[in-house]
Amino acid sequence: MRSFRRGRNLIGLSCLLALTAVAAVAQAQSAAPAVSSIAIISSPAQGDTYELGERVEVKVDFDRAVTATGEPQVALTVGTQTRYATFLGWGSQSLYFSYIVQRSDRDEDGLSIDANSLTLNGGTIKAFDGITDAVLTHAAVAADRGNRVNGSDGAPPGVREVAFIYSPARDETFERGETVEVRVGFDRVVTVTGQPQVALTIGTQTRHATLSAWSSQSLYFSYTVQEADRDQDGISIASNSLSLDGGTIKAADGTTDAVLTHAAVAAQPRSKVNGALFAPPRVSHIALRSSPASGDTYHVGEEVEVVVEFDRAVTATGRPQVALTIGTQARQARFFGWSRQSLFFKYRVQEADRDEDGISIAANSLSRGGGTVKAADGTTDAVLTHGAVATQPRSKVHGNRRNDTEDTPPGVTEIALHSSPARGGTYGLGETVEVVVEFDRAVTATGRPQVALTIGAQTRHANLSGRSRQSLFFEYEVQEEDRDEDGISIAANALALNDGTIRAAGGTTDADLAHPELATERGSKVDGTQITPPRVRDIAFISSPARRATYELGETIEIRVEFDRAVTTTGSPHVVLTIGAQTRHATLSAWSSQSLYFKYAVREADRDEDGVSIAANALLLNGGAITNADGTADADLTHEPVAETDGKVNGSLITPPSAWGIAFDSSPALGTTYELGETIEVRVEFDRAVQVTGSPQVALTIGTETRQAAYALSWRDPRYAHFSYAVQEGDRDEDGISIAANALALNGGTIAHADDPTTGASIAHSGVAADLTRKVNGSLVTQPMVRAIYLDNHVPPPSGDTYVRGEIVRVWVEFDRDVTVTGRPLVALTIGSQTRHATYSGYSTVIVPGGGMVVDEDVLSFDYLVQATDRDEDGISIPANALGLSGGTITHAASPASDADLAHGAVPADPGRKVNGSQATP
Repeated sequence: MRSFRRGRNLIGLSCLLALTAVAAVAQAQSAAPAVSSIAIISSPAQGDTYELGERVEVKVDFDRAVTATGEPQVALTVGTQTRYATFLGWGSQSLYFSYIVQRSDRDEDGLSIDANSLTLNGGTIKAFDGITDAVLTHAAVAADRGNRVNGSDGAPPGVREVAFIYSPARDETFERGETVEVRVGFDRVVTVTGQPQVALTIGTQTRHATLSAWSSQSLYFSYTVQEADRDQDGISIASNSLSLDGGTIKAADGTTDAVLTHAAVAAQPRSKVNGALFAPPRVSHIALRSSPASGDTYHVGEEVEVVVEFDRAVTATGRPQVALTIGTQARQARFFGWSRQSLFFKYRVQEADRDEDGISIAANSLSRGGGTVKAADGTTDAVLTHGAVATQPRSKVHGNRRNDTEDTPPGVTEIALHSSPARGGTYGLGETVEVVVEFDRAVTATGRPQVALTIGAQTRHANLSGRSRQSLFFEYEVQEEDRDEDGISIAANALALNDGTIRAAGGTTDADLAHPELATERGSKVDGTQITPPRVRDIAFISSPARRATYELGETIEIRVEFDRAVTTTGSPHVVLTIGAQTRHATLSAWSSQSLYFKYAVREADRDEDGVSIAANALLLNGGAITNADGTADADLTHEPVAETDGKVNGSLITPPSAWGIAFDSSPALGTTYELGETIEVRVEFDRAVQVTGSPQVALTIGTETRQAAYALSWRDPRYAHFSYAVQEGDRDEDGISIAANALALNGGTIAHADDPTTGASIAHSGVAADLTRKVNGSLVTQPMVRAIYLDNHVPPPSGDTYVRGEIVRVWVEFDRDVTVTGRPLVALTIGSQTRHATYSGYSTVIVPGGGMVVDEDVLSFDYLVQATDRDEDGISIPANALGLSGGTITHAASPASDADLAHGAVPADPGRKVNGSQATP
């Protein structure tokens, strides 16, 4: 679609490639792991010579299980040069490294590896206990002549096809209100403005399908059938019916017009039209969509999923529900999302639930629950009647409880500044001060922990911004009033939870946050009056061709532009790429505080035999703006050129996508064990963008049973397909879940190239070994608890650091599992000497591409509207245990009888969130 609403957080700016997941069972480490072999495991794509852009892969085997962090590397000898293969991923006893051949690389004798070429490069390689360093010495790998190295236009887009993409909901006739949809596929990437249209021939009339969405090489058009429309022979499309209607369809460079000529589409006898006919959407199918995690029985905490399919497109609002019959009880499966013609529901099994015969669904169990289920036009109610679903003997139910385990508390080993001022020794306005906290073992963090910085006579708080295995990262942005002539310092024990958590990665044990002070850093002075325009520090390509040395049709070329301080961006800046003799524009795709990211999708006409390059000063505003963080100074966009890269371009090439890696994408809510109803998420990464249809699935090995993780709605990077499975009552796995090789199956669906649905993906993949941090016990269930409470850090006061009359203060409350809310719970805020109450306003939601919504039922939002009498010079705070029911309820999502534990810590006053109700919004 043309635009999608963002969730509360910016979603992934980069993804760590994992060749395989972390291995199996932790071994007792009586001795340090040692290298048992090192080898080049790849071969040139053709003949005996690696060419420009090809990937050289190296495998290092150890004599026992290892883990790795950071960027270890292996030095390769390429001719007379040393090149570094960088860390790619790991298996239980192996590390994998890769190097992309560059233009200047030459080796007539073949690649070799000197003895002891494996180095840490600031990272770590340790035994599986995470403590014992591995021994890295190894023998040399001799040169092999089978591994030699030699690194040594623009037609406009044209229409490739015009086709109808949906059929009538019933029989062979589109009725009034149904949508006729047409796809126009181009032979290369296009950009679109305005409202192009396609003329449809319906009977003797011409009707216009208008642009409704597009992808890189396809435009989608839709027309809603009107009462007067009739066609007994079927809709047709005359040749050259695609017209601009005042809009534009151009090549990716935004300047070259597409050629719109195309052949006719003959009358479609199975797509007749009769606008006199009308019927609301009806339920065509209702079924259980999940299976018990183990055996044939759901256990407490497992989620039962239900899908309701309609015979035409629907929309839904509010809280529709489906009544499940579990034993003699009726349990309500709650609505959590939809796709075009389907609604999805889930119910989490409670301790008291019992059903020895299996879950069933009585006829007409779908109800609106105070919400709506309507036709896609939003005006006509759907008919909700449906037949019964018979007892499912493989979906029995038996709930019971769990016990937690404890482990050793992690401790802080170091706290340090992780950044330096961009210029000189002084941080200026809008610059980011970064802090790293290192622990002696792996940790997890939730909520908003922070580190108190001493800046002059003031205390400022750096908020959690990221994490790695044993490190947490924090950021603070310099404000105008900040001054420190001696340099930033950090007092002892300045790390605070701020109502978040920091715990051992493998359990529920809280970390020990004590640490010594960090003395004044004279190279880290602060002067918030310095307003120096940001300037480009670096511009670089951050992608490589998926295979060999050449970007193919639909592959994405990615660029990162780094500034020397924080920036804000509006509009649509772009970076001009030189591809052969053509100019192409990479558009803004994501950003962080000091970096902008741009993407360009290769089009069929693109050719570059020397490699993509970027001319000097190719970053252009394109009507947008790039300024310092507070918007007062325009950024300096001048930069050096980026020479030809090792990425040739040939848009006429198209290679089937290939599964590149598979990994777990979730962890248990508590400790190391998934409980009943918890969702196990799996991510499959492909080497290029894919489109998914139907219901592919991934087979999980849970104990001795096989469970199917079903394809889930995906709205992130199109190179990833996401799958989920809800733990069932009978599921048990003491060693940890594993995934066998080639466990991904189409199950009647498809996974294909994003720009060519006729090119199916290769779904072969390696396995994921058992992991002790992902055990399963479907008999366990835990009462929901508050994981974090905080003021919305992504939406500061619109007026700077002070809320004024009429502005909304938003509070988020995160639970450790899904909850159900009734009534109007409240959060008490301390504003000056007064107590004010933020009222429950709903769940967090994410809108997904193509229509539909996913509701995040473990995150609640509360809003308070600032009044004229409100004053707070120190900043809003939240006392401990400020969350109250106020006559409502907050319960386990699957059991109204299981009340949530509402206890939580305090949120200290935030000087960036003062209040002055005597001022009004403009």
